[in-house]
Amino acid sequence: MTMDQVIRLRVGSAHAEREEQFPLPAGWRATVYPPRDGPSLSTDEIGAAFAQPVGADPICRSASGARHAAILVDDFRRPTPAEPLCLAVIEQLLAAGLAKEQITIILGNGAHRPMTDSEIDARLGAARRCVGSVISHDAFSPEVKFLGLTPAGTPVLVNGAAVAADFSVSISTVYPHALVGWGGGAKMVLPGISHVSTIHYHHVKVAAGPWAGPPGDCTSRSDVEAAARLFGLNACVCAVMSSDRELCGLSVGDPVLAHRRAVELVRETSDTPVSGEPPDLVIANTYPFDGDGTQWSKAQAPVKQFGCPVLLINDFADPSTYHGLYDGPLDEYIRREQPQPPPRTDEQLMQARMFIYSPQYGDGFIPQDRSWYGDNDWERLMEAMSRRFGRAAVAVFPAAPLQIPRVT
Repeated sequence: MTMDQVIRLRVGSAHAEREEQFPLPAGWRATVYPPRDGPSLSTDEIGAAFAQPVGADPICRSASGARHAAILVDDFRRPTPAEPLCLAVIEQLLAAGLAKEQITIILGNGAHRPMTDSEIDARLGAARRCVGSVISHDAFSPEVKFLGLTPAGTPVLVNGAAVAADFSVSISTVYPHALVGWGGGAKMVLPGISHVSTIHYHHVKVAAGPWAGPPGDCTSRSDVEAAARLFGLNACVCAVMSSDRELCGLSVGDPVLAHRRAVELVRETSDTPVSGEPPDLVIANTYPFDGDGTQWSKAQAPVKQFGCPVLLINDFADPSTYHGLYDGPLDEYIRREQPQPPPRTDEQLMQARMFIYSPQYGDGFIPQDRSWYGDNDWERLMEAMSRRFGRAAVAVFPAAPLQIPRVT
């Protein structure tokens, strides 16, 4: 098979980040649509975000008098630069008068599995040595505190160690999200450090979306912010990431107001003008949300509007599709016999709406939807797909989870 066009995409953000080449069949006319992005923030610009927070005093003042502080940080499944942002928050807390031993970092895994010790080291780096303790949240742990009900009825049970702190800061990335409209901010409380029962009610009983809609109009977003108020979240650090995983925006301050400011920034950096003929096929790269096998939907959501088949590209740090909300406790999940990948047949090839390439396909990653057509060999997958899409207009989104396509 002749391949005369090559696209270059970044992959492996959470374990082996690099640029890879992906040759395409000769009959495909591919157009790469990057987001607008923004320049990387300088050290001075990061400092200014902490010195001039949105709707709140600087952390170094608002944390004065606190006896114990908790820093809630998202896990390796997000592109947040956790180490430098944790170090910046720790500097603020020390300036407020807290000692190292009075600061705890809690990794908000939600209902994902707790992070391993090596994953924590990679995530936090030097910040791990600058605090008294680090906790990787387990949604099934009984060590939780009940704080009340949100207006939507969600019972808020959160990590007991976090509740014991009298000052708290969240660190997370803001990005378009199908359930709560926009990720980040208060989401570090729900689902980040919540019990699985709280997460279940929120996911099942509370209305979702719309994806990238006005955050104030999203019932699910309002619910996570109500949970954060019950918890008493004092401040949030909201990162805006570029398509090459650089920090290009930062909003610090009030958990709602700072998040809204970050949403405004993301609307600018994620804007992706799309022109030309309607695509016959979309290639959606899951970078930089390619941490594990549960994150692919973040690349799917932005491209649904095109109404054509989608090819996802994933290089997972952890290919498992385990999610405690749907799979129960991790130890029980591990003991179950795992499914085998569906056979690659001509019928499946011709009918599939979702295609996936992953080096871990069939070796750790098995799509739960058996109608998908996947492979761990790019050349073999292209040879197969060229039989269905002989001549095709192809739209390529190099960092799909961070993109908001806009047809011009």
